[in-house]
Amino acid sequence: MPVSYIAKTSDYWLRVQLDHGPIVSVPYGLKVQRTGKKEGREYFTILEGVNQGKLASINGAGAEPYFTTSISHGPGATVTFDSKSQSLTFAGRGSVNAFSGGGHRGFTAVSPGMYALAIPAYPSAQTRSAYGAWCRYHNPWFRIGVATTGSRFLHPGAISDGCVTVRQFVYDPSKGKPPAGFADLEPGAKTEPGLIGLPLPAAPAPCISWDVIVNALILARASDQAVGTLIVR
Repeated sequence: MPVSYIAKTSDYWLRVQLDHGPIVSVPYGLKVQRTGKKEGREYFTILEGVNQGKLASINGAGAEPYFTTSISHGPGATVTFDSKSQSLTFAGRGSVNAFSGGGHRGFTAVSPGMYALAIPAYPSAQTRSAYGAWCRYHNPWFRIGVATTGSRFLHPGAISDGCVTVRQFVYDPSKGKPPAGFADLEPGAKTEPGLIGLPLPAAPAPCISWDVIVNALILARASDQAVGTLIVR
């Protein structure tokens, strides 16, 4: 059978059963090779990402909509982050608001350099439903570096433990309270200001929905493990 891709779902994830292994989630656009049906299951080999080479399956009844051949991968994306201006550019777009925090539990801001941005490996549990006011797909995160032990990500948020965090809103303690669902930012601004990217630059870059970034990156490929490159300045 021809190479297929995981089709778009409501949250960009599909839960699959690894052969002789656990149930995991695989992202929209992941390249797979369908191998056929057996005992009511639709089987396929995962061709890229953290589970590359593994056999997986889903319920064979109604499986067809979860695979597609109508999309293709584009070239690897380049994302550039400037820590001083707290700004990020991607896919030829102008600057958007992002920062890298530190100081909490020994975390430090991401160092200048060039890093691979990994294909999303699993839905992040470190997000919160309140982000739904700004973006729908807030749990696909892109690991900085392809080592599965890495703990830094490019992700949406208001708190950064050494990641590159794309703000969905700007919280300035001098101008009022944080939005609903983010009350924890207020004490954090006093005890760990670096954790939420304070002090803010004099002219903060505009915010953009994380959905725009996800859609720009999720079908890009620099390799069978990475969607592109992150340049940190």
